[in-house]
Amino acid sequence: MSSSLAAMLESLLNAEMAFAGKWYGVRCAAELRSEDPSRSAEQIVCLLRDEADTAEAEFRQLRDLG
Repeated sequence: MSSSLAAMLESLLNAEMAFAGKWYGVRCAAELRSEDPSRSAEQIVCLLRDEADTAEAEFRQLRDLG
């Protein structure tokens, strides 16, 4: 595979993962809001950050096992 094709595929993968991450965040925010409509935006952001931190820790743990 040529290096330019590999770079293009990597760029596409990065864009797809960024989109998936943002879409997941939006869906989680909507779910958190529907669970408790009185939650403020700040509370939802804090909950999403906690979830993102947990996901990052799990990713790093799996990466280190490989």
